[in-house]
Amino acid sequence: MKENTFNIQFYLLLLTVSLVAYSGCQDEEEITRADFIGSYQISEVCNGVTDDYVLTIAAATDSNDGIVITNLWNWEEQMAGTVSGEVITIPSQIAEDVSFIGNGNLSGNTLTITYSAVDGAINETCVASGNK
Repeated sequence: MKENTFNIQFYLLLLTVSLVAYSGCQDEEEITRADFIGSYQISEVCNGVTDDYVLTIAAATDSNDGIVITNLWNWEEQMAGTVSGEVITIPSQIAEDVSFIGNGNLSGNTLTITYSAVDGAINETCVASGNK
């Protein structure tokens, strides 16, 4: 009888350890383009100068991973970007004679974008970060 009790306890312990190990291995919720969509209160630093503003991200209608970013650089122009997981990419593009390129990520509700804006003599490296 002692042997049966030991076997039952052993199997219960094994089951408990297996369940705990399995629950610890489950993937975190995957970030999608929909998680980026919204308005962010941004605090941005460009070449040592800080600026605060609202940036919006909307879904682009021409692709499944495309986005439209409005008001980056506290400038009401729209820029195209793409999303892959938690990463945002702003490919090289020109908006009103200013060249932009950058990338960033989304962690929870915090968006961080590092980019450059070049307009003739102006060459700024910026980090824009903010929450939804």
